Amino acid sequence: MKYDYDLIAHYLKVDRDTFNREIKDKAFGVLNNETKSQVYTGGLLALTNICVNNCHYCGLNRENGTINRFTLNDDQVKSSMKIVKEMGLKRILLIGGENPKISLNSYLKYIEEAKKNDLEINLAMGVFSKKEYKILKEAGLDYYTIKFEISNPKIFNSCNPDITFEERMKAIYEVKEVGLKLGTGSIVGLKNQSFKDLVNDILLTKELEADWVPIVPYIPAKNTIMAKDTPFGDVDILLRSISLLRILLPNSQITAGQPTQNSTLGFADKEGNMDAMRHGANKLFVEVTPFALQKDFEITQGRKLLQLQKIDEMLDALNLKRV
Repeated sequence: MKYDYDLIAHYLKVDRDTFNREIKDKAFGVLNNETKSQVYTGGLLALTNICVNNCHYCGLNRENGTINRFTLNDDQVKSSMKIVKEMGLKRILLIGGENPKISLNSYLKYIEEAKKNDLEINLAMGVFSKKEYKILKEAGLDYYTIKFEISNPKIFNSCNPDITFEERMKAIYEVKEVGLKLGTGSIVGLKNQSFKDLVNDILLTKELEADWVPIVPYIPAKNTIMAKDTPFGDVDILLRSISLLRILLPNSQITAGQPTQNSTLGFADKEGNMDAMRHGANKLFVEVTPFALQKDFEITQGRKLLQLQKIDEMLDALNLKRV
């Protein structure tokens, strides 16, 4: 069956019973068969909350004067990686604002340290040059994550004043060109997003053959322009998107840390996480950012993650395996 625009549009709005029978159950079957019921779990380390950009939906925007800004030092990064290894996890995501004061040499040291701890390493630190992506790849970086956020250039440009859609897509293609695995995806519910945009977001994710799809709903963040008039993203559309992406990208990893509608628990909502996995999602993160700094890394409001024990309880209930 060819999943073109019309078919994806049909399943994003068809009644729930039909969707569950024809798509959701199929997606969970793909998760069990193609990925052998495996859920990829890793540590998430917030490297910095300093950002030069003013994205209208992100709590780390440079205009937000209510958070204490930080950048981890080398010892903090090293100790966090050791914690990840001691937890029995095999991967780490270093994520942060776009902070030009962090040198390329620092990232190279972090890659080296990850490999000393036998960790797969993923960076999500904004836009680099193609030359820099290549250097990072040659040093051992496994993934680079840079989301396209929305496939509509006009909307992207309206809420990302410091970079154009064309510049963001150029960076995404350069990540692929140097041979890095690509993490990319969209936000469900950005301001002025149309139904057509939602369909095209799924199609663009497929076109990019994303290795990891960090698709999430829009969650208002304090002290952001968009939070003033944009409600919580539609979680039902998010879950439908996850199932369709699982079918379109059977071997890709898709974020399972998801909220329920209007949840105050954010990504630590156990029910939301389990719903996402039932729809075909298979990637979760455990917080390893130093505790005292976690409150200042609110990309979205109330950003929380489940702890490993809770993750294992969920996976046992769903007959899935943590890897």
